[in-house]
Amino acid sequence: MKPTRLVEHAAAIAVTLLGGTVVAFAAYDGDAISFISLVVVPALLVALFVLLPVPRPRGLRRSGWRAAAVLGGGLLLLTAITPKFALLLVLIAMLYLTIGWPLAASAACVAAVAAVRSALSPGPATAPRTWGRMSWTWLLSAVATYGYGLTHLNDDMLDVKDGECRVIPSGEQAEPGGTQTLLPLSDTLCGADTVPGFVNLLLAALAGLLAASATMYVVSRCSASRARKHDHRHEDRTRVLPSSIAGPDEAAP
Repeated sequence: MKPTRLVEHAAAIAVTLLGGTVVAFAAYDGDAISFISLVVVPALLVALFVLLPVPRPRGLRRSGWRAAAVLGGGLLLLTAITPKFALLLVLIAMLYLTIGWPLAASAACVAAVAAVRSALSPGPATAPRTWGRMSWTWLLSAVATYGYGLTHLNDDMLDVKDGECRVIPSGEQAEPGGTQTLLPLSDTLCGADTVPGFVNLLLAALAGLLAASATMYVVSRCSASRARKHDHRHEDRTRVLPSSIAGPDEAAP
């Protein structure tokens, strides 16, 4: 990889981590230390050893993919044998979404900037690259929005374990009797919905944008592939054409 491309990837990763940390401190105040320890540090390790495209020996890359395949297969097998393990994975994912949504929001901003840069750079791969990065932008935005919505579940709960609600403004204690759903996000266990109203609307809009961008990415990839095949056929014809139109005397050795 060219040094400039390596620097661009490293800068994007650094900006993503820094932006996520700033958003976490703005959202969590003093509780952002958990975000740094549980999200930023593992993300930095993943960025250094996985995402950052530095030259690696081919054998090492193959070993990494094999280890990832074995780990993924083992998790799937364990989930199939013990369904309760799948619930544990879901809970861990929800925990990381709740804590790490600032990092997803920062990554969505970086992906949006990359998509704009791709759209402004001419070339045959402009459309697929732009639509691919736009798809990542909407996906990461949806993840950040969903994680932000998760942080507002149980807001009115004084004790989640015992199901005890906070005291309402009238001075009485609300009795739990509503519902809590994860899709759409809603929490009416203690009365009014604690999830902001814009969260589910924004999730629906982002899902539509993601579907549209992914469709355009596939269409642009197919169009670019057909264009490349057409160019190759045209080059082959131009190479064959001079010998085919040559006269008998010219064609003879």
